[in-house]
Amino acid sequence: MPDTDISHRTGLGPSIVTDEQVAHYHRDGFLIVRGLYDADLMAQWKQHCAAELERSGDGGYRSTGVHVWMCDALSPLLLSAMGDDRVTPYLLKLIGPDIEFLSAKVVYKDAKATKASPWHQDWFYWEGATKVSVWIALDDATPENGALMFVPGTHHKVFRKRVASDADSFQNTVDEADFSSLPQVTIDVKRGDAVFFHDLAIHGSHPNTAGRDRWSLITTYRDGSVADSSNVWSKSHVIRGRRVNFGG
Repeated sequence: MPDTDISHRTGLGPSIVTDEQVAHYHRDGFLIVRGLYDADLMAQWKQHCAAELERSGDGGYRSTGVHVWMCDALSPLLLSAMGDDRVTPYLLKLIGPDIEFLSAKVVYKDAKATKASPWHQDWFYWEGATKVSVWIALDDATPENGALMFVPGTHHKVFRKRVASDADSFQNTVDEADFSSLPQVTIDVKRGDAVFFHDLAIHGSHPNTAGRDRWSLITTYRDGSVADSSNVWSKSHVIRGRRVNFGG
């Protein structure tokens, strides 16, 4: 099984990204960065997200465990963090000099919202040009309370999509039989750790059987210099460089 856990960030200055980290991302389709964010700050982000959900009147997240903010609906506090000197150095290495921020999704598990996420490729939900997402741990995540799982190396192709008939279930999934020969890894993280991942990387999550909170914030970016046929987004926030979408 490949070593998927090489990435550690220390200090409080701008992130420094190594060639080894970039190589791991391109090999596995994801990259774990330990301590990208301060744990106390992530506790504040969690409180802020909860307050924003209450303010928006979206009580549904308590049962579905998910809420999406498009870039123009994200709070100024979080929007300003989408291109700060912690995350941007990684995006520059993984995407290039032209970076668009698209949306953020808070995912919430507790004693009531316990569902696992089945194996899937995020690309199913938007298609078009490649996207890079950052899964930010707002709580510690273990197999008992819903840690992420990845299948390394699956980001090189689009797998066969299975569409669920039950509207309440996860809609687009990948059959485990289609990658049964490949290793699967579970990623234990601490609050403040982050996972950068390609939108074709097959991933899922364990159910929350512990009843402990497992909040995460998943932010999504793309290369602004690449035309994108996806119609999920109507706006973007330019982090660096230029964009050719939405009229440039």
